[in-house]
Amino acid sequence: MLNLTIGLPDFDTPEYIKERAKRAIDVGYTRYTHNAGMIEVRRVIAKKLKHENGITANPEDEIICTSGGMGGLVLANMVLVNPGDEVIYPDPGFVTHYPHIKLAGGVPVSIRLRPENEFGVSSEELESLITPKTKLLVLNSPNNPTGGVTSNKELKRILELAIEHDFYILSDEAYEHFRYDNEKPLFIGSLPGAKERVISVFSFSKTYAMTGWRIGFCTGPSELIKAMTKIQELLVAHPSSISQKAAHAALRGPQDDLENMIRVFRKRRDLIVRGLAAIDGVNVVSPNGAFYVFPDVSAYGLKSYDLVMKMIKEIQVATVHGTAFGNNGEGFIRICYAVSETVIEEALSRMDRFFPSLLN
Repeated sequence: MLNLTIGLPDFDTPEYIKERAKRAIDVGYTRYTHNAGMIEVRRVIAKKLKHENGITANPEDEIICTSGGMGGLVLANMVLVNPGDEVIYPDPGFVTHYPHIKLAGGVPVSIRLRPENEFGVSSEELESLITPKTKLLVLNSPNNPTGGVTSNKELKRILELAIEHDFYILSDEAYEHFRYDNEKPLFIGSLPGAKERVISVFSFSKTYAMTGWRIGFCTGPSELIKAMTKIQELLVAHPSSISQKAAHAALRGPQDDLENMIRVFRKRRDLIVRGLAAIDGVNVVSPNGAFYVFPDVSAYGLKSYDLVMKMIKEIQVATVHGTAFGNNGEGFIRICYAVSETVIEEALSRMDRFFPSLLN
């Protein structure tokens, strides 16, 4: 079985990070930490935010270490969303955004990500969805599952709308480094006026191949970060002390492994897009970020779930049906290219034989 489903980088955590975690255990960093995370870790995060993201944050009360990016997303929803509040979220989008809103008692309102817009968020479409009950917009750029990147122009307009209509923005930056277009990255949390209404969520999982370490962090208005810290105390106390030390090392150490990973993923992106584009019936938008491609396979006349099950049974290639990521994912499948070129080439070969036969 060729598994192109889970978003798991096929790289190992860099050695210098693992070694720092081992030393942390040996010297006794095995006790409780501050509920927001060790202050020395938050200080290094503040430097990273300033240097890489253009975001100025006070490590004392505007940064919280979390149990992965997922932990940050949950905390932000719990702090911001009251029962009955409307929350706009991307569809197709990351599978937990919808349930996080429901968990907080909010009313999910989907904004469709369209291939003709390269799966970026349209500020015009966003504006049409805003009501007096709109409390929060969830952004994810680069996006999972589509690889879409919302343009800098649209990000600026989105913040203008948030200020104009007085709602918050939760920016899921899990794939912050995985960008393949030529536009210089712009982080919405760095824009003028963002300080009061944007929570930015970051993760070490993808950037440093640390998915199992469960470590991430958030930055935002101090009153919201303080509230998130109180809730985190009640839920998990704090993220693992060893993972915090590993994160500290990740940010301070050499970034060669990350740079190499991005080069490899760009090459794989190009390989899989070329291959898919050559298959009769497949329409594909080249993703500008993350490590997923989201081809339109509606020409084959099957529901996306039925198609992926048929692929598993007949050609032993596992992908994810588009509707796993929302109703607007119907007619699409998600393919993760965080696998070797050999696996990608073999999967393409099997799909090239399989898909055109469905057109007959």
